[in-house]
Amino acid sequence: MKKPEFDIYQIADVSTKYITKEDGSLIGRPDAPGHIACIDPVDAESGSPGDIFAVLRDSGNHRRQIAELREFGFSKAFVRIFRALYRQRIPYVRFDCGSGDTNGVPEFAW
Repeated sequence: MKKPEFDIYQIADVSTKYITKEDGSLIGRPDAPGHIACIDPVDAESGSPGDIFAVLRDSGNHRRQIAELREFGFSKAFVRIFRALYRQRIPYVRFDCGSGDTNGVPEFAW
């Protein structure tokens, strides 16, 4: 039997200290634009070890996603992260309070 082979995708691990408190309240919503998963949620009030978003890679879809993120209420800081991910061709991002440091992104004290 042939060994299975899998596609491998990059995912950025971004601390929630780089998004606003308001963004933090929006990232766990399943209807947020690009939200694809909430890792091991305990309950809606306690948060989770991370929320994963897809970063759309086609330029037209990316522009639409940026507009939808703004309409949903995400901050300029949040949108800036998505633009940087798009430029670096990273298709997924996980926002988590325990993630590492990111250079060149402002921090927010909640």
